[in-house]
Amino acid sequence: MSLSAPGFENTNFGRLGYAGAMVFATLVAGWLYRRGQDTSELTREQRWGIAFGGVLGATFAAKIPFVLGSTTTGGWFGLWLSDGKTLLWGLTGGYIGVEVAKWSLYVRQRTGDRFTVPVAVAIGIGRIGCLFNGCCYGVPTDDSWGVRSGLADGGRVLRHPAPLYELAFHLGFAILATIGLRKGILRERWMLVYLISYCLFRFVSEFWREEPQLWMGLTFYQLSAVPIAIAFATVLVARSVGQRNGLSENEG
Repeated sequence: MSLSAPGFENTNFGRLGYAGAMVFATLVAGWLYRRGQDTSELTREQRWGIAFGGVLGATFAAKIPFVLGSTTTGGWFGLWLSDGKTLLWGLTGGYIGVEVAKWSLYVRQRTGDRFTVPVAVAIGIGRIGCLFNGCCYGVPTDDSWGVRSGLADGGRVLRHPAPLYELAFHLGFAILATIGLRKGILRERWMLVYLISYCLFRFVSEFWREEPQLWMGLTFYQLSAVPIAIAFATVLVARSVGQRNGLSENEG
């Protein structure tokens, strides 16, 4: 028995399903963000500025690997408007965009915790769109839960449902973060933990995704995930040490 939902890929229905999932993901993310507890003192302009910085950074960074590696003859403008994008770089760009926006708007407080759950849930829902569209497909498999991708081979063989694996990761992390936030665990660090965790997940999940190997059997995304994870881990350690030192000073 195999999943048949991706039978619509590369068709108008497949693209409609992808677009619908993206719209639904955006609406759910907005709803989760608005219902989240807000203890900040940001102005409306600062909130919109931070959101715009995150979206702009994510959109730009997500396209860079595709544009640099594409052989499309539609020109640079066509490349930027095409479907190709990468989540790994998009998340990284979104984080950088938020930090740049906060710096330019003189915001010094941490804002990542409130974004973590909405972002994770939205990405998880978005992966359903990838399933309908037939993109982000996995390597061939004999497992009964395999799916078919018209974009990969015309739907001739079963493949690992890579989008569903990502769906499970992101929604699972959203649940974990929700519990942690309610208990006050890892305060002001959940976004960094999420980004590091996704880098680790993406490194492993690339082994069941069909991507070209660039060096020592590793794909571009695996080679990208390592330095990105190290960079975010460095920020996480520095933030944790800073919080610990601040707590010690207060207690002293």
